[in-house]
Amino acid sequence: MLSNVIAIIIFLILIGLLIKLRVVKIVSKKDFTYKQFKQQLSITYGKFNGFDYYYFKFKPDQMVTLSYEVEVKEGELMLEWRDRKQVIWRETFCEDAQGTVTAKTKHCRYSIRVEGKHTKGECRIHFAQEEAA
Repeated sequence: MLSNVIAIIIFLILIGLLIKLRVVKIVSKKDFTYKQFKQQLSITYGKFNGFDYYYFKFKPDQMVTLSYEVEVKEGELMLEWRDRKQVIWRETFCEDAQGTVTAKTKHCRYSIRVEGKHTKGECRIHFAQEEAA
């Protein structure tokens, strides 16, 4: 009996330590909605803490431009554009911003990682493709 209680306490301490060290993340969303259609993504959230991935397909050897608009009312939002092996672009926002990033595709599958740290606001992402020369 005592060994079971000790095992449970050790387990809970281990889980707490993993969360504290950010090895394990707890995702919380309040008033969270997203719309993904073809090469566009729109996200609004009343409160967001954690991360999500959204996937996109492109033809290889094309120039692709990512346009973003971010509105941060509270907290911090990080956007990351990546293929399977590497990060193409990453930026952290603490205030409203907009901009573009252009890269040449090598593969077909790409993802956008959206990470919120106790944030409130919205973001919009749009991809435009053109044939590479």
